[in-house]
Amino acid sequence: MKALIIMLLAMLVGYSARSAEVTVTNPTNTLRSGEIVEVEVASLGFPKGATLVVFNGEGVEIPSQITYDGKLIFCADVNGAATATYTVKNGKPSNYQTYACGKVYPERVDDLAWESNLIAYRIYGPALQASGERAFGNDVWLKNNTELPVVEARYAMELNPETRAKIAELRKTDKKAARALAASVSYHHDHGNGFDPYKVGPTLGAGATALLDKNSIIYPYCYSKCEILDNGPLRFTAKMTYRPTTIGKKCATETRTISIDYGSFLNKTTVCYNGSKGKYKAMSGIVLHEESPRTTYNAKQGYVTYAERVKPAKAGELYLAMYFPEGWEGAENRFWNKNDEMPKGTYGHAAVYNTLKEGETLTYWWGGLWNKVTAVDVKTKEVFDTLVAKTVANKKSPLQVRVTIK
Repeated sequence: MKALIIMLLAMLVGYSARSAEVTVTNPTNTLRSGEIVEVEVASLGFPKGATLVVFNGEGVEIPSQITYDGKLIFCADVNGAATATYTVKNGKPSNYQTYACGKVYPERVDDLAWESNLIAYRIYGPALQASGERAFGNDVWLKNNTELPVVEARYAMELNPETRAKIAELRKTDKKAARALAASVSYHHDHGNGFDPYKVGPTLGAGATALLDKNSIIYPYCYSKCEILDNGPLRFTAKMTYRPTTIGKKCATETRTISIDYGSFLNKTTVCYNGSKGKYKAMSGIVLHEESPRTTYNAKQGYVTYAERVKPAKAGELYLAMYFPEGWEGAENRFWNKNDEMPKGTYGHAAVYNTLKEGETLTYWWGGLWNKVTAVDVKTKEVFDTLVAKTVANKKSPLQVRVTIK
């Protein structure tokens, strides 16, 4: 019996000391640099709950993250039609710089705001809905001159209690000074690393999805519950549940999961509706802020792009995109009709239509880039369209992973 115990202990020690080799293969002929790859943690052969460290081919530790759904993720660099090898070991990871992160801000009417190293986003929560303000879709916060997180600092500056009190006091005696002080801390003004010039209101904003009742948009309004599932350093994921909505004679409760990775400007989003048997007609859209929209629909590849001028003048342009890996049933510039609410300064949506059964999921990507972003060269819509096409092509031909346990 003693000999058996010793043998079992030896096996356990060996098991916990294993390493795993991850071979990443690039199936395309172009360099894939800084691209997130996923490996099922369970496939690596380590004990459950083990902390893992990833090393590149030169033996240098690189940032990694274990996600809520049991995946080990890290950034891979692989030449065209080549392979790269990474080693995973049981150990204590270093303190990595966080790039993809977010949180709920109850001090700002329950905003959920998040970002990658390239751009930031937010959606609105129950406190805003309770206030009566009508804002439904995805908001965009622009970034430049840094790849580090900016959202937390922007909220802290905007919402500083002492500054807000001073502004309120100045409004009684010196309105000009009050306006100047408010502008100096507002995230609607660029203080060197970007700002929030985007207008959402009662629209889908930068790529949200809503249901249609005949030809009327039934907006999801604000989330009622939010759970943050991943919070950096390389991936942010949040799951939202929305209040039940009446669609004609049907009832629908939406769940929405949004995720963004380091190096990405696009959010992977999954929406699902439950409540009534049958089918739901869904519309995903980017609000059109220009009367003559600069939109491009590539039905073959399943993506839409749109460009608009950023206000104030000389603030550049914002480029937005949606990508549907399964394609769509229809797509168009859907201008407002007489039954629509028509927010000032908007003209409709770049719209994509799909039909979903109860419980069926729609997975797509949405997001954008400012043409002043310093981390990526996207000075024109043509360059942005090329970047979107490349991103879509890479998603259609993902990096391939093989695990060898040693």
